[in-house]
Amino acid sequence: MTESLKSAAQVVKDTISYGKPAPASDQYLRWNAPGVEEIKADEESKQHEIANVMNQMQQKNFEKHRRAFTATHVKPQGVVKGTLTVKPDLPKHLQQGMFAVPGKKFDVIARYANEPYLLQSDQERGPRGLSMKVFGVSGKKLDDSINEHGTQDWFFNNAPMIELTDLDTTLEIMKLRLENFDSPNMLGTKLTLRTDAMKQHAPYQLPNTNLISHSFYTQSAFRYGEYYGHLGLFPLLDEQATEEAKRTVKSSDPETVLSDWLQEYFRTHSARYAFRIQLGTSTVHHPTEDASVVWDQATAPYQDIAIVEFPPQDSFSHQRRLFWDMKMKLSPWSGMLEHQPLGSINRLRKYVYARSAKKRDEINVGSSQNVLDIGDVPD
Repeated sequence: MTESLKSAAQVVKDTISYGKPAPASDQYLRWNAPGVEEIKADEESKQHEIANVMNQMQQKNFEKHRRAFTATHVKPQGVVKGTLTVKPDLPKHLQQGMFAVPGKKFDVIARYANEPYLLQSDQERGPRGLSMKVFGVSGKKLDDSINEHGTQDWFFNNAPMIELTDLDTTLEIMKLRLENFDSPNMLGTKLTLRTDAMKQHAPYQLPNTNLISHSFYTQSAFRYGEYYGHLGLFPLLDEQATEEAKRTVKSSDPETVLSDWLQEYFRTHSARYAFRIQLGTSTVHHPTEDASVVWDQATAPYQDIAIVEFPPQDSFSHQRRLFWDMKMKLSPWSGMLEHQPLGSINRLRKYVYARSAKKRDEINVGSSQNVLDIGDVPD
């Protein structure tokens, strides 16, 4: 198996330790059990410092491109509309939060993107992301409101773990990225000198292939009603598993090849994903505070909760892309109380996502918002 053809899971398995082995169990741990979250006294000051560094990187991107982007996931590859349908025969223990009603259907919109903070050519290997907003979600929200026409935001990457690990590591890495903003090669050299070098480089060893074939993971933990877990999206259609769908980016391809391939695929094909969850049973084996730990599927098997489907469409509509970039505001903390983000990385996101959106709006003289109706998004 060549490096370029390895799956994301295999790349991570080759470089990162999984959580400690444990027997599979259906004795799921409550989301607020002792030890699930451990908030440190200095979190707020570190969140502020990290946000300042990320805002400086946004400023540097503006100086290069004369336009502000979000702090990460800078380069869009496609924006698609579709549906999320809760599994009709969903087991009782999985009927939680927005998945409480088996068979219920929601409208969704999703954005495929390169994860890095730089506007890079698609020839550059690196993690890829998918963010998704679900419309028409009712129930108590994280901001204590009850909105019958609310939304639930989900964020996924094609690596099952996040190398940033925790707040201390995140601050160190963000400072390195800022110091070496104009020299990615120097950044790579400095990352190689770290004691966690294998972890830091792992996401950049992922196969640089057609995004339509990728699985995507939340990387971090979320409350799931009474319980907590990691979630993921997994391709289901044969069309997403063909050699064409798995082709690797070549140096001779255009810089926009990933968005080109998505647009080509969605012109005539649907995409369908299984939405699945791993439920945690132990704070040792299934931690939330160390987001670099991959939860072993033998100890926390994925369970189907819904199907996400995107029909054929123009995945790179300029009207829709621009609407997303200028109007759409997403956050892991925009959603239901029963899906509260967990762990220090997610608590950080609550702060930095808001700061990132504010910085983008200030520079672009824009007004991003939590769009509540998919009908407001251009076709």
